[in-house]
Amino acid sequence: MKIAIMQRISLVTKHFFLFFALGTLNVSGQKPSNEYTVYGGGGLAAYHFYPSKKNISSRGYEGDAGVGFTAFLNQNWGIHIGAGTGFFNVKNKVDDFLFITPDQKDCEDNPFDLYTTLHDYMETHKVFTLTVPLMLQFQTNMGQPNSNKNEKMGYYAMAGVKIYFPFNYSYSYEFTSLNNAAYYPDFDNWINTLPILGLDTFDGNSVTEKIQFSVLPFFAFETGAKWRIKTGYLYTGLFFDYGLYNSARKNRVPYSNYIYPEQVNEMTLPVLSKTMNLIATGIKLRLAFFRTHNSCSYKWWGRKNVKD
Repeated sequence: MKIAIMQRISLVTKHFFLFFALGTLNVSGQKPSNEYTVYGGGGLAAYHFYPSKKNISSRGYEGDAGVGFTAFLNQNWGIHIGAGTGFFNVKNKVDDFLFITPDQKDCEDNPFDLYTTLHDYMETHKVFTLTVPLMLQFQTNMGQPNSNKNEKMGYYAMAGVKIYFPFNYSYSYEFTSLNNAAYYPDFDNWINTLPILGLDTFDGNSVTEKIQFSVLPFFAFETGAKWRIKTGYLYTGLFFDYGLYNSARKNRVPYSNYIYPEQVNEMTLPVLSKTMNLIATGIKLRLAFFRTHNSCSYKWWGRKNVKD
């Protein structure tokens, strides 16, 4: 009797582990195959100024291309990593850049406030980078090619970080003229033309410089549609990247350092705002391939090759 009970327990245990193994294989079989992707995209780029200023405009463009790999954890979630190249070209413009320096003294020790204006100020940033995205991907369940659920289109979203490693970052700035005017509060009077005190309109300057190697981290978000095509999948989406650090910040100095004509030739990038973050938005296209494998063959979409 005891032996019969032990045999039944053993039989039930074997069936339990058999069903558990089959269930595990079934779940594993439903996991999407990992994807190898080729991507490219482009769109608009600009600096976000905080606090915002009405007299500053920023506009430009950007683009990138590369390859990637997505490892899926289950039907809906995956981890994406890639490598590529990208570029930015952004211009910031200020029609009249006014800065007030109070409590100056003239040669007779009279106090005055100095009003300095840069006319038609413009700076251009050109950046060529290596790009490494690391993102978490979510997608709707489209099923596998040989499953009952084989939908032609689904949706996806990706979020994470992109690290840009600039290998060529140059900036240039120019302005047509510098104007200095003095206001004497004790006399309620203005002096606009007195070159000996640096009060007049003077020629501007233009400079081109390069920034040494740095790292530009971005928050990255992308969403759109995922289409099943004959050779794999086609992703069509919109992206939004927001820079978390401005590498040109260390090259900027307070405008108050350059208020006299003789300082113009020594001038570098002025501080335009408390913070400046580079942003980009546009269209992203991804072409994804995948392969499934078993003990005797590798299967690409629509193709089967026997393993040697």
